[in-house]
Amino acid sequence: MDQSQSKALAAIQPFVHLATTTKSPSPRFVAELIKGAISAPGTYVFTELLQTPACQSLRGTELQSWLTLLEVFSWGTYAEYKGMPGLPELDEPQTLKLRQLSLLTLASPFAPSDGTTVTDALTYPSLLQSLSLPDAASLESLVTQSIYSGLLTARLSPTSSPPVVNITSVAPLRDLRPQSLPALLQILQTWESRCTSVVSEMEAQISSIRQTAAQRNTTQRKRQEVVDAAVLSEKALDNGESKSGGRPTRGVHRLPSKRDIDQQMEGEGEDLSDDDGRMDLDEGLGDVGHHGGGGRGGHGAGGSRGAKRNRGRATK
Repeated sequence: MDQSQSKALAAIQPFVHLATTTKSPSPRFVAELIKGAISAPGTYVFTELLQTPACQSLRGTELQSWLTLLEVFSWGTYAEYKGMPGLPELDEPQTLKLRQLSLLTLASPFAPSDGTTVTDALTYPSLLQSLSLPDAASLESLVTQSIYSGLLTARLSPTSSPPVVNITSVAPLRDLRPQSLPALLQILQTWESRCTSVVSEMEAQISSIRQTAAQRNTTQRKRQEVVDAAVLSEKALDNGESKSGGRPTRGVHRLPSKRDIDQQMEGEGEDLSDDDGRMDLDEGLGDVGHHGGGGRGGHGAGGSRGAKRNRGRATK
């Protein structure tokens, strides 16, 4: 239970005790009891007192106006009080309390509907009219007192256009109006729908992130397998050439790049891989031809020199 609500319930208990323990209370006694309850500091919740048989006994009597006034303090607003003729006059502390309670109602989804949104209802002009306040300074004083009393959390924005009271939270001190249950159910259903939508979106995002991570891991694993296979193949070729006495051909069999590996895994780099293989093969044949040509050239030169020597002997 909220701390402010606990304090308010504790503050109303002495009056509830009197209403329930007094035997055959007179209407005048009950009226004075209601007057004391709405005037006492810290009393903001009146449902428990309102539901006592003693208070309900005022209905249909000449003092029923006090029962109606208690209902206004329980769930009504200052504007409703001003619109009901014949209600008892309020003193300054009672007026301040009803205006504070009205401010809580105006900031809640259960505010009396007049075609405006909650944000529109909290502009300076709208609040001045609803609370019957003379100027902006009196409104700011009311909001400040309500904040320090723990009734709400708010921030004044007098320089915005229009000036507005930004209320972020209110204490649970207002009772539900009669026949307000359908509106409450509608609000709860809307809230449930929004929560379900948010949860679905979060689950979809989580699934997408997991799928992307799995694909990334698979691609990285395949890429590493290709690199490992290429490295092993390169080492095998080098070892074979070393054992056969041939010249190492490092650089002829180049390792594939990351782009080549990705293209091969996607099936797009097959032609490129074949061309590179043919190019490497041609380069290898060219190297072999060059070495072989040199050998044959060497033997040819040796043969020429031998022929010259033979011709010299023949001349002699």
